[in-house]
Amino acid sequence: MSTWVFDTETLPNRTLFCAKNVETGEWFDVWRHQPDAPARLLKFVQQPGATLVGFNNRFFDNVIVAAFCQGRQEIEIKRIADDLIVADTAPWVAMRKYNLREVILDSIDLVEVAPSFVGLKAYGARMHMPRLQDMPIKHTAFIKPEQEPLLLEYCHNDVDTTAELLRQLEKEVLLRVEMSRAYGVDMRSKSDSQMAEQAYITSMGLKRADNTVPPTIRYIAPEFLRFNDPGLQALLDRVVSHTFEMNQRTGHVILPDFLGLTTVKFNQGEYQLGVGGIHSTHDKQVCHVAGDEVITDIDAASFYPSIILECGFVPAALGQRFVDEYRNIYNRRLEAKRNGDKVTDGTLKISLNGTFGKLASRYSVLYSPDLMLAVTLTGQFTLLMLIERLEAAGAVTLSANTDGIAIRYEKRLMDVVNRVVNEFSELSRFQFEFTPYRVLAMKDVNNYIAVKPDRSLKVKGIYAPLSLRKNPTAQVAADAVGQWLAHGIPFMETIRNAPFQDFISARNVTGGGQQSGEYLGKVVRWYQSNDPALEPIRYASNGNKVPKTDGARACMTLLDRVAHPADLDFDWYHKEAIKIAVAVGCERFLTAEEIAIITPPPKVTKRRKNGTR
Repeated sequence: MSTWVFDTETLPNRTLFCAKNVETGEWFDVWRHQPDAPARLLKFVQQPGATLVGFNNRFFDNVIVAAFCQGRQEIEIKRIADDLIVADTAPWVAMRKYNLREVILDSIDLVEVAPSFVGLKAYGARMHMPRLQDMPIKHTAFIKPEQEPLLLEYCHNDVDTTAELLRQLEKEVLLRVEMSRAYGVDMRSKSDSQMAEQAYITSMGLKRADNTVPPTIRYIAPEFLRFNDPGLQALLDRVVSHTFEMNQRTGHVILPDFLGLTTVKFNQGEYQLGVGGIHSTHDKQVCHVAGDEVITDIDAASFYPSIILECGFVPAALGQRFVDEYRNIYNRRLEAKRNGDKVTDGTLKISLNGTFGKLASRYSVLYSPDLMLAVTLTGQFTLLMLIERLEAAGAVTLSANTDGIAIRYEKRLMDVVNRVVNEFSELSRFQFEFTPYRVLAMKDVNNYIAVKPDRSLKVKGIYAPLSLRKNPTAQVAADAVGQWLAHGIPFMETIRNAPFQDFISARNVTGGGQQSGEYLGKVVRWYQSNDPALEPIRYASNGNKVPKTDGARACMTLLDRVAHPADLDFDWYHKEAIKIAVAVGCERFLTAEEIAIITPPPKVTKRRKNGTR
């Protein structure tokens, strides 16, 4: 067995195929105009035991390879490429239109496996790849032989980026391999929700068909939902009595204003309800320190799967057999967890959690808007009911978000709080888990820095560590705030000891970015410099400034991720850390000198000649 990462490039007079063996580092490059090129490429892609991995290859590169191997000339291959990209022609339509047959025997496409809907260049920035580069030659150009090395170097860079993406997605790919074995269907190029859908298609014999969107649906609340507060009970009654209209075009539920636009106020808290999870709105720019009290998250374990199984919901379109199959998968996963079978546990977790993403899609065999509405509304009212009971016992709700809440209470109430949660767990049949904190510093419910009792951090949203899910945004500043909250380390100490990669920011720039007349690309990467002569990065299309790039120096090439460049502006990152500390409600813990750093100087009002202001 061998794994090759590959990519293709198309120009009117050149077609290039490049592949790299991830086990050995060996390269295979072939140009269409070289002798016997179609035969050589066909032999390569059909070699026994080889798997070819690409990015968006199912929708582009596989078609290009088919045309290449069948001897089509460069100009026709370019026309096919334009049909796929410019005209957005579906690959299967293009295959029929140009009378092509598939030639790659075994391939994986990472575009759905990766967690975000972004391009390969953006993933390159998120992985701190050494070089971010757009196509160095206009795709409509007829190139000369001496320009071929430029195109080859560019293609190799994209292949290296794809190889690193494959390495970082190894766990996800291996789970898909196991899912493929378990269900007898190739799921290696599918997203979590697509895999869940395929699992039910296979196990239940479901068939794809156009779904009928019901004109209206209703919500039937489970029996345990009952509030003591008249206002909350009135809201629940209103939701139960409401007839939800459906958008016949999208297949989505139309929310009434009393749910979609109005917040729910209860005691000192305020909450937003809707089709998604509950979100508190009273927890902006606030820092909670436990001190002599207890601060803890209370999260519902496997919340949405538990709602489906414990509340008796049966989707109208799928019936009881769906619930029975869902319970079968749930029980098998519990058994796998008890036996320490992490592979089976992981694959079945995808089948459970990925299901929910398809309930609202009218193009899915799992389309069940009634079940989707039942799950989300039950989850929100369940947490509101838990909030009501805990606050009656003396707790204060700090935040609420989708599957859990954060509360604060006096230590003397610990037994009372535990008893309330246990009793509610027995009533609702949901399991709840506690995560205590020393500090909970929140910009809002989705963006916060929390310090656990052992001084480890739980960081969410824009302050979370860099991953494939977010672009780098001067991560060192948020890290400095986290270390300050957890250990009292001064901001500048963390900043000066951080590797250079933590200082980098990157973002997508529509139409491409440029600095001082030099074109950078559609994804730009930079750090903050102390060079006063630097111009900001600008949009190549209109000259407007790219946000947050005053004082930025583009670094599209990153050869050293550790060493600091001579012009790195440590003071800018120090200032940014102070701004984050203020944003998460920690202003009262800052020194006067630190506050002064981010305080703009007062405006000077000039005197007029007549002495007035």
